[in-house]
Amino acid sequence: MKTVTLEVGNTSWWKNRKYRREAAKELRELRLKYKRIKFLKKYRAQEANTIIYADYKIMK
Repeated sequence: MKTVTLEVGNTSWWKNRKYRREAAKELRELRLKYKRIKFLKKYRAQEANTIIYADYKIMK
């Protein structure tokens, strides 16, 4: 079992669009390779960062 962290969003609307598109592409590629991916949690870092992260668990 492996955990993957992806940047899935941002507080800015135009950056949010960019990050969501990139995350969707990455998830599509991971699902083709591993078939089972489970969403764990979504969070923001404690620093002055506006990026939203999400953790996914890869089950083989």
